[in-house]
Parts: sequence; structure tokens; C-alpha cells
Amino acid sequence: MLYDLFFIIFSFLYLPYFLIKGKWRSFSRQRFGVFPIEVLSGLKDSRPIWIHAVSVGEVMASVPLFEEITKNYPGEKIVVSTVTSTGNRVARDKFNGRAVVIYLPLDISFIVNKVVKIINPKAVLIAETEIWPNFIKSLNSHGAKVVLFNGRLSRDSFKGYRMIAPFLRGVLRKIDLFLMQSKPDADKIVSLGAPADKVKVTGNLKYDAAFTTGKKDASDAAELRRGFGLSREEQLFIAGSTHPGEEEIILHSYKALMKEYPALRLLIAPRHIERAGDLANLCKAHGFNCRLVSRLEKTDQPLKQIEVLILDIMGILSEVYSAGDVIFIGGSLINKGGQNPLEAAYHSKAILFGPHTHNFEGITEELLAAGAAVRVREESELTDKVKYLLEDADNRRQMGERGRRLLESNIGVARHDLELIKPLLV
Repeated sequence: MLYDLFFIIFSFLYLPYFLIKGKWRSFSRQRFGVFPIEVLSGLKDSRPIWIHAVSVGEVMASVPLFEEITKNYPGEKIVVSTVTSTGNRVARDKFNGRAVVIYLPLDISFIVNKVVKIINPKAVLIAETEIWPNFIKSLNSHGAKVVLFNGRLSRDSFKGYRMIAPFLRGVLRKIDLFLMQSKPDADKIVSLGAPADKVKVTGNLKYDAAFTTGKKDASDAAELRRGFGLSREEQLFIAGSTHPGEEEIILHSYKALMKEYPALRLLIAPRHIERAGDLANLCKAHGFNCRLVSRLEKTDQPLKQIEVLILDIMGILSEVYSAGDVIFIGGSLINKGGQNPLEAAYHSKAILFGPHTHNFEGITEELLAAGAAVRVREESELTDKVKYLLEDADNRRQMGERGRRLLESNIGVARHDLELIKPLLV
């Protein structure tokens, strides 16, 4: 009751921020347990497997496990829930009629009890470390098995969870299986109260996911480059999943690089594509000719005159990486924790990222140790390292090959995860 009261009060206090940011329209009624008829009819007379993936990153990581489940259990109905609207949109695109895609209900007891009763899952697989106490308690009381998969605990989330460890301990005991990315993640979840005999280290599903997202061969990459107006002689520097604050740094660096490499082009893919218009204005303010990728075919301006391309199409960044020569992974020059570099590694690309990569700590450290990536600390270092890579095609190729080999050596997590989950699906 106290948790319910806290959650309701917090929601009301958060409401003004939600309205100011213009996110209210994307707030589905499903979060209050109100579902359209087609969702209810799709779940009739079944005990589905329910996968929860909060946002885009978790949805993408869950794709390999989803594919393994559908391959081994072709008759099972599957529900996929998200919290964010972008995650929901990506889930509907990726699972395309093969799953019932919904929003996770608010973690208020009478709402989650209603939804769990409607869906009546046999098992719920929760991506990473989404611990919703009322949701997990309701699943447990309705006889559903609960699995936390691809589990990880960042420094910040571990610090927060540790503050409520006495309360959390009882919730963690209701989870039947913890499939963690690494030994440190496993140790952290055990220290918070998870039963040690239910905790397994199985690796990171994002390695598997890289093989399900960006499948492009050399001819596809060449076609992309032609679509971008690139000649054989021109090189493309891609900055993927960028955030405000680091885009200015990237543009300053690009301006310096153009003095020595006038045939160098830049493609920026903002982490949130709704910012594409603002980013275009920023590029123009820095004196660049720029164009949104979605409008390239409609422009009267010769593509040769466009210096900066802005990716404003969701879901294709992993494919676009195949067209690049040097890739910078965003969210890392500022303290956002970084974004996923494995999609670039899939395409055997030379990878750069900044100092702030704690969201992908294990992956970035492995790439650095393998000599498949370079960490830069500031603008001048970014400029110098890009220049070094542009001048040395052999080094770019070798870095890319090392990254691809690292990726290939870590796949198979989804198959292993399902083997451990199978006893809970009977």
C-alpha cells in the first residue's frame, strides 16, 4: 500500500514534466490496463510467453531470444511489452504480427493485477534489470514464472538499488531465474538479495542482436553510398546516436578535418530522430550545407554540394554503418553512458567513442582490448584520431576485422538462455 501510494504521488508530480515535454499524446491507455478489442481477442484462450523490453535498446536485444522461442515453440503466443512509444514502434516493426505488442501497465497493484489476469502468462521474461515490485508480485501470485534475462547493473542503478536493498530482497526472491551478462553483474544482483542458485552468467544478447539488425553486404553498402551521392574517392565519417552537446564538438572537428580532407563527408544520426530539424539548424549555423536523408531524392541541390547528411529515418542506422569509413559512437563525449558499438563492429568498421561508456562498459572494454576501437577524450583528440584512421586504410581494415572476430566469438547467448529457460515453460 505504501509503495502504491508513493507511485501514485510520484506520477502526479511527474505529470507537469510529461505535459511540458509534449509526451502525453504518446501515453497509451494500455498503461492503465485498457486494451483494444484486437489485443484481447489475440490473447483469448492462451497462456502466452510475455517478453518485457522497456525501450528500443532492450527490444533490439530481445530479438534473438524471441527468434529462438518462436523456432522452438512455433505454436506459442507471445506478448511483448514496452514502456516507451519508440520502443513500442520498434517492437511492432520487428515482430510484425508475430507477437501481441502492448505497453507495460503502471506498477500500481490494482492495475497490474487486472492486466496479469487478462493476459494470464505462463512465463514473463524481463530484459536487463527492470524490477517492478507489484508486477513481479502479481505474476508470482498468478503462477507465472519470472525470468530476468540479459541482466546488468550499471554503477548508478546498483547504487540506487542498494539504497532499498531490504525492500528489494523480497521482490528478488519471487524471480525464478536471473540470466546475467557478466560475473560482476551476477555478483551485484546476489548482493542485493537474489538467491545465488538462481543466478547464471550467460553473456550479452547484444552480440547476437548485431547479427539480426544490420545485414548488408558490399553491394548494399555501395548502393547506400550512391544514394548519399558519394563517389569512390570520397570518404564518409559517421557519428551515430548522438546527443545535444556532443554534436557541436563533432561539427567543430569536422570543420577542422575538411581543411585537409575536402572530399570528406559527414553523416550524423541523432539518438532521437525528432531532433533532426534542430540538428539541421545547428549545421547551418556552423556554415554547412546539410540535408535530411529522408529528403535526398527530393532535393534539387546537387548531392556533391551537401557536406552533412542527417539521418532522420528510424531503424536503419545499423545498415547505414556499412557505408561509413570511420564510425563514432555517440552518447560518449558527454555523460550519457554511450550507445551500442556492436552494429558498427558487425560491418567491420573502425570505431571511436568518448570517455563516457558505462552503459556498454563490458563491450567497449572488450573492443579496446582487442584493438578494435579507440577511445577519445576531447575534440582535438577526436580530430587527430579520425585523421589518423582516414590516412591509414590498412589500420582501418585491421581494426574492423578484429571487431568482427570479437563479435563472432561471443554469439550464441540466445540459444544458451533458452536452454536454461525451457524447464520453466512446461
